[in-house]
Amino acid sequence: MATRTSEVTHDLLGLDPASLVNLERYPLMERDSDAYRQLITGLHDQLMSDNILPMQDFLTPDGIALMLEDTSTLEPKAFHCLKDGNPYGIDPSDIHELPVDHPGRIMSPTERYGVGYHDMHGSACAAIYAWPPLRQFIADILNLPELFLQEDPSNALVLQFYKPGGNLAWHFDRSRFSTLLQLQMADEGGYFEAAPGIRDDKNENFDAVRSLVLGESEPPLRRRSKPGTLVILHGNYTLHRVTEVFGGRDRVSLVLAYEEQPGVRLPVYLRRIFFGPDCPDD
Repeated sequence: MATRTSEVTHDLLGLDPASLVNLERYPLMERDSDAYRQLITGLHDQLMSDNILPMQDFLTPDGIALMLEDTSTLEPKAFHCLKDGNPYGIDPSDIHELPVDHPGRIMSPTERYGVGYHDMHGSACAAIYAWPPLRQFIADILNLPELFLQEDPSNALVLQFYKPGGNLAWHFDRSRFSTLLQLQMADEGGYFEAAPGIRDDKNENFDAVRSLVLGESEPPLRRRSKPGTLVILHGNYTLHRVTEVFGGRDRVSLVLAYEEQPGVRLPVYLRRIFFGPDCPDD
């Protein structure tokens, strides 16, 4: 097994991320073309309308296979995160200060195995994350002039394994948008459930959030993305979770953190919760 890992790592040193992407459907290398501009307009409009944008077949079949081979070499480095959290990421020691009916008081479990960016340098995952055409593509969809790689040493890029029994609790993301690559579906379960746009800058909509977290209402969106799907999500306005995984196959996804401003990092205490006590300090 050690020999195989070494061979894969060596093969990836000169990897061109363009070789992983379906450039016929998503012409990232032809930014000045009419086809690219028309594609961006349609994708932007869909994201603004739905608050979530799944782009199927973003990776080629060969690209998916190579990425999964890469993730198999990284999996032994994954940290097993077991935690209880609330939808807003409020420290549990502070939730007693919230009103008694605030949904931030509702704690739910998460179980996930995650590899942080600090353990992925030289991998295919790291190569596609840092690839400038992908970052510009996402910026164009968001109608932003540019995006920056997140500067957190661990959270900038996260490889997630949801094993049987694993799940991700209801939550809002910290950033205005989130970007994910789906690499493998579970045999059963592992649904992405969401309420896109359930809140905005003017209305927190606490009653609807509470109802969803308590299971008193059904999520408007429930889906399982095909491997190779690139997803952009207005995560700060969208309550979402991953349901429990069943069967013998892990649900595998890659979270790519791009930022509108440079210098973004997680607080160290959160980094240690997600990636373990041995993860890098600031």
